[in-house]
Amino acid sequence: MTIDQYSQFISLGLLVLSGAVIISAILYFIVPAVRERIRSISYTWLLLGIGLISATSIVGALIYQLAYLTPVCELCWWQRIFLFPISIVAFVAVWRQSREAHITAAILAALGLFYAIYHYYYHFQGLVLGNVLALPCSSGGLLPACTESPILTFGFVTIPLMGVLVFGSMLILAAFAHEKSKETQI
Repeated sequence: MTIDQYSQFISLGLLVLSGAVIISAILYFIVPAVRERIRSISYTWLLLGIGLISATSIVGALIYQLAYLTPVCELCWWQRIFLFPISIVAFVAVWRQSREAHITAAILAALGLFYAIYHYYYHFQGLVLGNVLALPCSSGGLLPACTESPILTFGFVTIPLMGVLVFGSMLILAAFAHEKSKETQI
């Protein structure tokens, strides 16, 4: 599989996943039947969903880095700093039957989302719109520049956008888990 085929596969999967999560979140507030269906999902399953999204994203990022030799810039490393612990937190919380892990996962996902949005803004400006920008990670140093990334799928999907979709999906699932934890504590 070439890097372009892999990127298309990953991009489609993430767009479908995040689309389903976002549509579920919107319908949660509009359609009572959807709200009840989402409320019927157990806290454990929501946490497993967060953990699986994180673990799958870790594997995907490592495949890009190690199999396709895609350079990892400083802003990508910052996103990974917040992504990697989420799966550990989620899976340990499921094992220990903890009811507070969604808070930690949400905080890590929110911080990762901040970096991903910031990173994607620069990627969108440079790779999609063609504007010449001095990226914060392109000043030269030990890590490669953000502009050296060969990933641009469907004309707008870059690795930082994948991060936005992943962190956003996990944040929405953490919000659902928070609602579930409030129900069971009463």
